This record gives sequence, C-alpha cells and structure tokens, in this order.
Amino acid sequence: MLKSMLLVGSVGIGSLYWQQRWRYIVIHHSAGAFGDIAFLQEVHRQRQAQDPIDAIPYHYVNGNGNGLGMGEIANDSRGELHIWGAHVSGNNTDRNFRGIGICLIGNYDVTTVPEPQYLALVGLTRTLMSRYAILPGNVAGHGRIAGEATRCPGKFFPMQRFMRDIS
Repeated sequence: MLKSMLLVGSVGIGSLYWQQRWRYIVIHHSAGAFGDIAFLQEVHRQRQAQDPIDAIPYHYVNGNGNGLGMGEIANDSRGELHIWGAHVSGNNTDRNFRGIGICLIGNYDVTTVPEPQYLALVGLTRTLMSRYAILPGNVAGHGRIAGEATRCPGKFFPMQRFMRDIS
C-alpha cells in the first residue's frame, strides 16, 4: 500500500526527491545461508515493524546461489525509488538517510565469500561510487562504522581486499 502511495503517476517520489544525496555505501551480510527479497522483507517486518517503508532494509541484495542466483543483484522498492535505508542503528542515522545498503546473502562469520558473489559486489559498488560520486573512504562494512556493535559483514569478509579493489 505504501509503495502505491509513494508513486506519483509513473514517477516515484524517490526519483524526484534528492537522488544525489547518496554519500555512503554500507556493506552487510545476511548472516543466514538462504535469502531473497521476499524472505528479507519478512524478516524486516518482524525485526523493524516500526519502519514506515514496507521494503527490505537494504537497497541491493547480492545472492549466494541459495534463494537468489550466485552474484545475482536484486532490489525492491527501497532501491528502485531511492528511499532511505534501515540498515544501520540509530547511532548512525545519516548512514541510513544518505547511505546505500548492500547485503550479501550468506554468513561470513562462518565461511568465506564465494568469488562470483564477491566480484559482483565489487562491480556494483564501483558502479554506485561512480554514479553518485561516492569516495572510497565513504564505503565501509557495517561493523566498521563507529557506534555499530556488530561484526557484519562477517569476520571472513575480505575487507582489505575489497577496499583495494574499489579504489
């Protein structure tokens, strides 16, 4: 219902509202082996019932072959309409309002990121950085942001390699 309320003709309010505000990219992992848009939306409804946007908390999801194809990039209305995210805590609201959230399906506290999924993440991140003039210093893993109490995107996420690959 909210999605239909956000549409003005065939143009979403997000398309009219401040698309160039994006200044950050935040990398996450789902911490679960399975995931697709429908599953993540149901989890979000349970965990963040107060979110007025009925959408996944992230702007993009990167599949691991279990729910979404390996390295498949998907989004829903939050990404399509450029709506603020709900992917970091209240300690960093600016990262929600001006940060693009990308979630890799998988638990990278227990295993390494599959190479095709990793390469898709690098490609997507570079594209977004170029499109919105986001600097490498404004790209971070969720748990690497001051005030966030999480290991996300996981202890086996190759953060140093990732930062080199996007620079």
